[in-house]
Amino acid sequence: MGAFEKEFNDACITEKSDVNVKDENTVAYKVYDSCRRQESLTVRELGAAMNYCSGEIVTPPAGATSVFMEGLKISKIRVVNKEPCSFRDGFWDINIEYAFSYKLNFRESRECDICSVDAYSTFNSNVTLFGSTGNGLVISTDLPTYGVESVTFDDVPFTWTEAKVVGLDAQLHHSQAVHCTIGLFSIMKLIRIVHLNVQATSFNIPEVCEDIADINPCEYFAALDFPVDVFAPPQRNEF
Repeated sequence: MGAFEKEFNDACITEKSDVNVKDENTVAYKVYDSCRRQESLTVRELGAAMNYCSGEIVTPPAGATSVFMEGLKISKIRVVNKEPCSFRDGFWDINIEYAFSYKLNFRESRECDICSVDAYSTFNSNVTLFGSTGNGLVISTDLPTYGVESVTFDDVPFTWTEAKVVGLDAQLHHSQAVHCTIGLFSIMKLIRIVHLNVQATSFNIPEVCEDIADINPCEYFAALDFPVDVFAPPQRNEF
């Protein structure tokens, strides 16, 4: 071991010995299982685009020769069903519904806009994850986090879903409907509320809030790097 390595290790040992480490008992959300998916959703999964206001299939206007999708977002993620798997102990079958909202812009042959329609699509995804088994435990709390004065949980795992969407395509279908293609990235998790013992050195006290009210916008702009890439789009071999 060199002189530098020895000095560094001695400093670390001294620093650790000066820290008062405590065992703390905390309540946490523990992830028992998780998985991710990357799916291209077509008319087979989504069906035809639906009119957001009427709830009926979007009918393209007369004269429309093309359609474009914009403003795509996930408007809701809902757990439709969650029950123990019949064939694997500790696993749970989960059905999750995704609702997507977007705007359809219709154009005629001269590329002139005809109209826009607020639309939506839904998609149901099935996943099986390990969530362990319960023993009839009931959890009750009056924490206002859940929006009510008191809430009681059955002894089942909770779902945690994260998702991002990308609009891939929109096509007219025989001038009677619109078929959209949506890319969906998703991560599904099963979590439980558990008690954990952790080692802590101290409470986390935040730093003093920084006052940014007096920032000069012109000075801020002048300090920014010039966006060279904006004026020099990448060439084909750079992708």
